[in-house]
Amino acid sequence: MTSHIAKQVGTNWFTVVMGFGIMASLFYASPVDFALHQSLGITFFAIDLAIFISALFFWIWRWIRHTHDAMGDFHDPGKALFYGALAMAINVVGNDFFVIGTHLFDRAPMITVSQVFWLVGVGVSLFSVIIVPYLMFTHHEISPGDALASWLIPVVPTVVAAADGANLLPYWGNTAVNLGMTYFDLSMFGMTFFLFIMVSALFYSRLMYHRKITGDLAPSVWIEIGPIGMSMATLATMPVVTASMLPKFTSGLLGIGMIGGSALWGVGVWWSLIAIFYSLLHVSKKQQGIPYSLGWWSYVFPLGSFTGGTYAMYHLTNSAFFMVAGGVQLLVLTGFFVMVSYMTFRGVVKGTLITWQPTRRHRSMLVAHTALQED
Repeated sequence: MTSHIAKQVGTNWFTVVMGFGIMASLFYASPVDFALHQSLGITFFAIDLAIFISALFFWIWRWIRHTHDAMGDFHDPGKALFYGALAMAINVVGNDFFVIGTHLFDRAPMITVSQVFWLVGVGVSLFSVIIVPYLMFTHHEISPGDALASWLIPVVPTVVAAADGANLLPYWGNTAVNLGMTYFDLSMFGMTFFLFIMVSALFYSRLMYHRKITGDLAPSVWIEIGPIGMSMATLATMPVVTASMLPKFTSGLLGIGMIGGSALWGVGVWWSLIAIFYSLLHVSKKQQGIPYSLGWWSYVFPLGSFTGGTYAMYHLTNSAFFMVAGGVQLLVLTGFFVMVSYMTFRGVVKGTLITWQPTRRHRSMLVAHTALQED
């Protein structure tokens, strides 16, 4: 049974980890104080750890027992993208150890745990942002009309690592090491930011000139606001955490954070409205609807990233505007999260997302495969 389940667990399951992880930190660190917000954050963090460990176990087991299927993901233009989800899930869990764990347990060990997750996440992020686009360039059959916002998934992880890593910059060691990590963090931000612009241009062109996206792809439009939010978080956090390390640049970084972050917030609002219109279009009677899949987690993590960026702008500016905006975004996001998590839970229980028992045909094939291995 374990092997049967593992065969079905690809890297797309880490989108669930991303969703629960971002909700945990957003509830815990909400600038709008309300009852039980920290308790909700802790609860979601615990659930997220359980999901992450389970998904990682089955994914590794898939590589062990179903290596051919796991390798096949790299040849699939859709499945290969989700190595970015694995990278982002690692970074999100690590960030939760910093945002939440440091308040629940001894601070120093939790920072170390967060740093370890971050380093691993950076490694997987660089793998994703280099290898997956290379495969798309050289091996996958892709036409201009195939451009999707989901093409961002493999290139976004480096800015997620940059945004999460910004919180850790004062804790690496002496000033020289911290400065080196700051420059490295900014380079990862730049890597995704300019790739985001290029991929977004391709997707914009597809929406403008090619066929309309189908209902099952409608949730992916929301992915666009994810890197916008993480870029906001990086720009807004940098001036705060580097003030003692880069005193000569503090005023400049503050200006960049305020102007750049505010401009990105405006772009994020625009994309959010476009995404809403696409969702409404496909749930109208004239269209086929939006069939449920794990792709619905695109309603959660990207909007969560944008909300996190709004939080960061509030901490930078201390403006009531961003505090209220962050609260409204969290409220909307909670509605999406409840809907998507319920549909995922129902799909798991009913066996529409995972078939719990192998069919008779599958068991026969498994027996034959085992016999061939023994011969």
